[in-house]
Amino acid sequence: MSEVLRTVRLALHPVSMRDHGALLTHWTGPLVRRHLFDDRVVTPVQVSEIIEASERDFATEGYGLWALRPAPWSPGAGAAAPGDPLVGVAGLSHHEGPLGHGVDVEILYSLEPDHWGRGLAAEASRAVLDYAFGVVGVRRITAEIDTANPASSEIALQLGMRRWRDGPSGPDGAAYYAAERSRWIGSRRIVDAVP
Repeated sequence: MSEVLRTVRLALHPVSMRDHGALLTHWTGPLVRRHLFDDRVVTPVQVSEIIEASERDFATEGYGLWALRPAPWSPGAGAAAPGDPLVGVAGLSHHEGPLGHGVDVEILYSLEPDHWGRGLAAEASRAVLDYAFGVVGVRRITAEIDTANPASSEIALQLGMRRWRDGPSGPDGAAYYAAERSRWIGSRRIVDAVP
């Protein structure tokens, strides 16, 4: 099973310690951390722990987090490698379900702000969902989205995720979306992932 994914514009490689500096810079950016880490600044130790957890998840579950970089065949991109500029991150993680309803597999994505509005988060997330449902066989994937982040809600809808339930009200409220394997596979959606 290959854990390297490619889309029309992106190469997705499992995160590793070689990505540590780029991930720390990306995740501590104020616009990125606002919705991904509830505006908390992550430390170098926390980035190491996230990478280690992802590596464990790939080894045991078949999925984790992917670093997003320009695809080798993108104009002027060259060969995608860990040293190439990080565009963002997409992947899957275990997550305590809303309101204590067990453990879910949650999709996560973040992009460098200068790449927002180009459809890259949806493109990367679609490749992750194809892999999770088609290769790993995950049954359901959820997304917890801050209600103050309508762009992320739009991405979930573009992916065919359905609003599943609302979290607690208030400034830190969240909406929960879900995609089911049977519906995803049955939709025979045209994807921009390439072999």
